[in-house]
Amino acid sequence: MNTHDYDQSVAAVMAAERKQRHYPLRAQDHKDLFEEFARLNPGAMREIELTALSIDSRGMRVSTKYLIERQRYEGHVRINPVPYEDTDGTARVYSINNNITPLLARWLLERHPDMRIETRRSFLDEEES
Repeated sequence: MNTHDYDQSVAAVMAAERKQRHYPLRAQDHKDLFEEFARLNPGAMREIELTALSIDSRGMRVSTKYLIERQRYEGHVRINPVPYEDTDGTARVYSINNNITPLLARWLLERHPDMRIETRRSFLDEEES
């Protein structure tokens, strides 16, 4: 959002400055928060990636739901959630949950295009209207 656009309301400029996000999150917000999550949690992302590579090397299909559950319950790295504020001013955190499965699958495929991982169309693929 351009905070120098004088056609915006004061509330819109303040929300942009505080990086407020709509709740429930929109597709682009999920993508932005996932990128921030990955940046703040390199150890966890590396554990997830190594697990996926191990599964793939055995000729098995990689399940991002499994990777998320495994990281939640058996991960050796502390997860750093990403704090954000919704448009109502409520403090929230973005962390590892089942909503990130499509983003995680695409992240892994970007890094390892030949990985046996299934991607399906999700709400995150929808264009914002």
